[in-house]
Amino acid sequence: MIKKVKLDKMFWKRQFNKIRNIRIGKLFHNNRFAAVFAVLASFITWIVVSSNDSDIVPVTISDIPVDIQLSESAKQDGLRIFSGHNITARVEITGNRIIVGQVTKDDIQVTAPQAASTIMSPGNYTLELSAKKVGVLQDYNIVSDVKPSVITVMADRYREAEFEIEPEIDFTSKSGYYVGNTVLSSPKVTLSGPETEISKIKKVAVKSSVPGEISSTVHLKLPLIMYDAYGQPISSETITSSVNEVEATIPILMQKEVEISPNFSNALENIDFKSGAYKDIVRVTPSKITVAGPDYIVSELKKIELDSIDLNNVNLEKNKFTMPINLPQNCRSLNNTYSADVTVNMSGFREKNLQIKDFEFLNLPQGKSAEVYNGEINITVLAPTSKINLIKSSDIAASVDCGGLESAGSSEMPVNLRIMNHGDAWVYGKYYVNVNIKD
Repeated sequence: MIKKVKLDKMFWKRQFNKIRNIRIGKLFHNNRFAAVFAVLASFITWIVVSSNDSDIVPVTISDIPVDIQLSESAKQDGLRIFSGHNITARVEITGNRIIVGQVTKDDIQVTAPQAASTIMSPGNYTLELSAKKVGVLQDYNIVSDVKPSVITVMADRYREAEFEIEPEIDFTSKSGYYVGNTVLSSPKVTLSGPETEISKIKKVAVKSSVPGEISSTVHLKLPLIMYDAYGQPISSETITSSVNEVEATIPILMQKEVEISPNFSNALENIDFKSGAYKDIVRVTPSKITVAGPDYIVSELKKIELDSIDLNNVNLEKNKFTMPINLPQNCRSLNNTYSADVTVNMSGFREKNLQIKDFEFLNLPQGKSAEVYNGEINITVLAPTSKINLIKSSDIAASVDCGGLESAGSSEMPVNLRIMNHGDAWVYGKYYVNVNIKD
């Protein structure tokens, strides 16, 4: 232990001798040391000089927010400040240059002391401003009045109101074109602010004028305008709007009167309900409508085809059908008509009941046979009066498609009925038979 202590003393003695042998003059021949020493010396000199500087330095502190506090009773009455709450002020301070150089707007509070005792009801109030220190730094002086020294604020209760936005756009459309209702990107607006100001607003609108004759859809971006009861525009910085401008679209569409054409499925070989002798027995109501839409669609539109009516659903009693009118995309009916009645005049036709006993089984699985349980069905046939008596049961081909029936058993199957040798007659209704499949 004694030996270790002696060694430590010898070590430190050698280190001290090395430091003592270093000549200070040599250090200044080292550029890096000389630079660091110069900066450090300058900083220390500046601190010493500034600390002993007795000069008073003036500084202006700007952008200080004005703090306006209302009384609790005023707050409970719903009052709040609508104008003047975002005013900023400035003051001049003096003091030691180091101290004033550190003062910011957060270290000074500007208030209107009389606000709490003065503002008790809606109205405009003139308030005097004063400043005080609120930060940690206190070793300086506020030497000037607050600028501005007096402000005017408006106090009122808060109110919201919703208004329909009215489009007031002047334009002239080209002849032969339909003008749709103006569509606004936001049909309503919510206005909020002082109750006194909101109560003055009677209407909110957008105004514009489109020159010339227009023949295509117009798109406008327009600012909202508030109006009072006398139709005069209102401008208020205290009112906030949910939207400040809207996009207005004025649809300008080409219009054209087009015919409505009926269609029939399972049509007959010798009966054409669109032309020839049987054309006039079908009546469509309305027979025409006026369609409005884009030029490239309406200019090519010749007629509107209705959905097909299955002729197997037409007989002497069931001869009137209401069908939807399917317009091309982006088109509309200016008649506000979107369906048509199709009536088939059956005065020249008669019905006849026939008994069918012979059935042909199609696609019967190999090695299987089939039979109809009830053996026969009764069907109704329609034809022109002059030909109805010529149709016999032997003129009816009845077939049953057994495709998909692989195993023995019974199933109810639809019957396909076709009238041969009479192209102007048809079968009314749909028919089914119970088919027995056996090995």
